[in-house]
Amino acid sequence: MTITVANTSNTNTFEYWVNRTNELADAMTNYVVTTDSNTATGNAAVSDNFYANIVKVGNSTVNTTFGTPSSAQISSGEYYLNANGSWALATGPISTGNLETSGTSAQTLDEFDASTIRAAEYSIHIEDNSANGYQLSKILTLHSGNSAASGNAYTTEYGIITSNTLLATFSANVIGANVVLKVTPTSTNTNISFTRIRL
Repeated sequence: MTITVANTSNTNTFEYWVNRTNELADAMTNYVVTTDSNTATGNAAVSDNFYANIVKVGNSTVNTTFGTPSSAQISSGEYYLNANGSWALATGPISTGNLETSGTSAQTLDEFDASTIRAAEYSIHIEDNSANGYQLSKILTLHSGNSAASGNAYTTEYGIITSNTLLATFSANVIGANVVLKVTPTSTNTNISFTRIRL
């Protein structure tokens, strides 16, 4: 089904504009665009890319809105679309990240929601940008509660490989509702990349 309304320009007469407006009003009033459902065949289809800022899908009682995630959600990394139309940060099973450290104080490498993840395994690669040193480590972390008031976080590091000396140490604790993995580098300029697997 195609509904066509002639183009208008600023040189058209007022009557021409009124007629085109009436055609649009008629089309919007008298034609319904439907798509296939489990009981009926619709009269519309998308045969190529479809672009829109917001797309709503639903029926008379429930709607799902597909929209653009916020800049905060995008910068957080992975996110997914809930059935109710909201975006949420993905919690696994695999996440990756990167940290360019500055200084030798403890810094947050990663954090995850304690209410959805009980334990995780990290593969961590560290590169000393100043002295060409390298380190590879495995870390297991586990927590005993969903908040700082009700639980603690525990870690063990193993499988440590270094090209020269140890480049960082790690610790974990529960802050708010998240488990936070901290790194304390021994060099002032390191690049750390990791893969986290939800267990």
